[in-house]
Amino acid sequence: MKYEIILFDADDTLFDFQKTAEKCFLETSEILGLPSEKENYAVYKDINQYYWDLYAIGKIEKDKILTLRFIDYGNKIGYEFSPNRFAKIYESKLSQTSILYPETVSVLDFFKNQGARLFLITNGTSHVQRGRIELSGIKDYFENIFISDEMKCSKPSKEYIQKVIDGIDGFKKSKALIVGDSQISDVQLAINSGIDVCFINHSGCTPTLPVTYEIKNLKQILEIF
Repeated sequence: MKYEIILFDADDTLFDFQKTAEKCFLETSEILGLPSEKENYAVYKDINQYYWDLYAIGKIEKDKILTLRFIDYGNKIGYEFSPNRFAKIYESKLSQTSILYPETVSVLDFFKNQGARLFLITNGTSHVQRGRIELSGIKDYFENIFISDEMKCSKPSKEYIQKVIDGIDGFKKSKALIVGDSQISDVQLAINSGIDVCFINHSGCTPTLPVTYEIKNLKQILEIF
């Protein structure tokens, strides 16, 4: 196999984060007596994505996202509630909910059987990501897990990828592949580091950044290798 080291993103790459987040959001809404329709989650989802995109380019600190997104959501739907309480319940539920894509384990097995070394690279809150990874049953596939919250830097920064490289013995860029769904964090990380990237294009949009490989879903990566 051309690649010896595979750097997998977590959310919306191996984990079905949209399904996870919607479930936890609606359950939290019910607890707090707020509207719990899918349309409400769609409003929150756009707000949340806006803030995480800002985080990826270093325009906002993660801790601010955790409450600002719910403040904006409350203002948008015209309901009063405690953003801090919503955030606390929601984050707790996220850490205890883990939904993988159906093909995730077979893809990880494939690369393992090919002799590749697997690593997880993710932007997120430490206790949430650690909890979900532990519950998922896939933790042991990875030699190491690099979480932005623990590293004090995030994808796609050069500081982040350098810490990843430094944390992997025998790392060679020519033998590494990044697999992820985000142009802002994963594809840009590949560009910043000179590492090949497999872009999972869930939306079917035309990529605005150069990619090495492009697939519609994780399962299609098996057709490439």
